[in-house]
Amino acid sequence: MTLRYLERAAPVLAAIGAYVLLEGIDVGAEPEASPDDRLAVWELVMTASVVAWTVLAIVGARMLRDPESVTGVTSCRRTVGSAKGYFAAVYGAVAFPLVFMALTGIGNPTILVGQQWKNVVLHLVGGAAILPLLVVVKQIHAQAQDPGEWSPTAASIARIGALRRSLHVATAAVGAIIALAVIGTGALRDAVAAAGLDPLPDTFVLVYGAWYTGVLAAIYLHAFGAVEHRARRILDDAVPLRDPTGESAEAFSASVGLRTVLGQELGLGGDARKNLEGLVVVMSPLIGAILTRLGGL
Repeated sequence: MTLRYLERAAPVLAAIGAYVLLEGIDVGAEPEASPDDRLAVWELVMTASVVAWTVLAIVGARMLRDPESVTGVTSCRRTVGSAKGYFAAVYGAVAFPLVFMALTGIGNPTILVGQQWKNVVLHLVGGAAILPLLVVVKQIHAQAQDPGEWSPTAASIARIGALRRSLHVATAAVGAIIALAVIGTGALRDAVAAAGLDPLPDTFVLVYGAWYTGVLAAIYLHAFGAVEHRARRILDDAVPLRDPTGESAEAFSASVGLRTVLGQELGLGGDARKNLEGLVVVMSPLIGAILTRLGGL
């Protein structure tokens, strides 16, 4: 019960924390120029983003706690302990643009007191928000790869569907978190430009969005490939592909028909709408970057 109340209060606390961070702490480098209203737009975008990140992180945490879910707390601990390389690779890829900017000196001039370290804190909050969702994705991958938990039964077919739905939700949540971070980067760039200073290069936000699109695609495909492989194994075990020259045309046609129906139940291939939805999810960071340029954020 206490945890439920904390989850309900978390978005409000996140909004207060973001406001205090951006407006209530005047520690750090002084602004190089007086900002205009565009700075307020960036602060609003980032405050809303922190709230959204908190909500999406709660979604991931609930997926880990749900006893009816394909994930669970016990397997969560096992997943984190056995996949340190996976998490190191993901967070290394997430941190790469920030490290690159620090090493090359690329960055926005200061228009807010303590802007640089506050921006780092915001990125750390976003990085923390994706952790439960990354655990969900990794658990989906691990469960799909475990041969001891699968057999050609109705329960396995239903479980494949559950894995696919969980993967879609988790990936969409990660994509939304990253896309909001990209939009925030574009908003800060435009606030700096509006203050009369030289901001990040105009193309940097697009490159930033494209990089994180690649990271999200790798996260998604890592688990999606394992689920597809498991679904195909179930299909082959349940209805092996027959030699058309070794049986009657009717028997071969019935076998192909059964494989087709079972393949649809297992989600193999997928329809055009679901494929398009998956593409939009994976492309969300780049879409966010494009929208910042078209919308002038």
